Amino acid sequence: MHILFVGKCSPTHTINSIIQKTGKNPGIQIVKFSRLILEGFVHNNSQVTVLSNIVREPALFSRHHEECFEEIHYTYLPTIQVPIVCQLVYILSSFIYTIKWALKTKGDKIILCDIFASSSSKGSVAAAKLLNIPKCMILTDMIAPPVTIAKDTSKWWWNTFFKMRVRSQYNSIKQYDGFVFLTKYMNDKYNPLQKPYIVMEGSVDHKFKSQPILPTHTSRIVMYAGAVEAEYGFDTLLKAFMELPIKDVELHIYGDGKFIKQLLAYQEQDARIKYMGVVSNEEIIKAEQQATLLVNPRLSNQELVKYSFPSKTTEYMLSGTPVLTTKLCGIPEEYHPHLYTFDEESVEGFKDKLLETLSLSNAELRQKGMDAQRFVLENKSNIQQAQRIEQFFEEIIANNRK
Repeated sequence: MHILFVGKCSPTHTINSIIQKTGKNPGIQIVKFSRLILEGFVHNNSQVTVLSNIVREPALFSRHHEECFEEIHYTYLPTIQVPIVCQLVYILSSFIYTIKWALKTKGDKIILCDIFASSSSKGSVAAAKLLNIPKCMILTDMIAPPVTIAKDTSKWWWNTFFKMRVRSQYNSIKQYDGFVFLTKYMNDKYNPLQKPYIVMEGSVDHKFKSQPILPTHTSRIVMYAGAVEAEYGFDTLLKAFMELPIKDVELHIYGDGKFIKQLLAYQEQDARIKYMGVVSNEEIIKAEQQATLLVNPRLSNQELVKYSFPSKTTEYMLSGTPVLTTKLCGIPEEYHPHLYTFDEESVEGFKDKLLETLSLSNAELRQKGMDAQRFVLENKSNIQQAQRIEQFFEEIIANNRK
């Protein structure tokens, strides 16, 4: 099977290079999410090509570029960092490269588009319709303005442009032949025509080998890695942590976002709070394995949690370090026995659960973490999840022939 993926994806070394050049997070979690599934396809003998809209250079203009890594062929679309012009370039270039890909591949083929790569997906979908190639959409989050976009939304032209973009994403849904959703709730909201769909919340690397890592900290470490946004419960977490009557515990936060300024203010008030900045995924994984407890404070009373599965959940669980999270309805029930959960989403509730969990012995915490690791490796590897999606693709291709 030939699979063309249209979206944000790149090998690890390219992502690390972008971080070094810009100091910004190019979307590590979504890139890793996509790459793991694509590597699973390759392991299952599918031929994988990527049309990536990742901006590799902090420049006004980036040329088309190609690279092949671990049997995945990456084509980086040309970019002009000017609003509207950039989107038009993506549409045109993705249309052309999709036509080229289709003409040179023989046998069963399908196109998988990340809807948040909306412009490049438009071009590829247009080419697919022209050549009668089945096309599926993968939806990794709620279709709404992402909280991590750092733009001046007081500008009328930006608001207008973004509303048009979101409306375009909704309208494009009807053009797909099938969907890969992260939660079951997405089907009710985003599949009005009841097209075929599959739920695949995430995956972990089947090649992962658990190795004991000696802690480098004298204190116990509570760690968070991901987007640093007010909407993700940081204010509640930080206030709760500051009330902990434990001296030998630290809160390490990795990532980028609009809450950084407030986070640094909390850090000034409590030396146990440490902002660690933006680092490579390899460094994140090492830090997760050295931590005592991994935490996700994202509040569950927001509508969007029904339509997303935090990819950090599976990454956290894979580390072998126990996970403390809010009870997000996007996380399936089968995960719950392998997680610690906050009973109440308030400063007092967070504080009480942190105290309760940190009062457990290292042996108890380690056992919980290793249990979670076994669960994701045995049930959620990228090989297993890719096989499920490929079987789904076979059904879509068969329906397209009718």
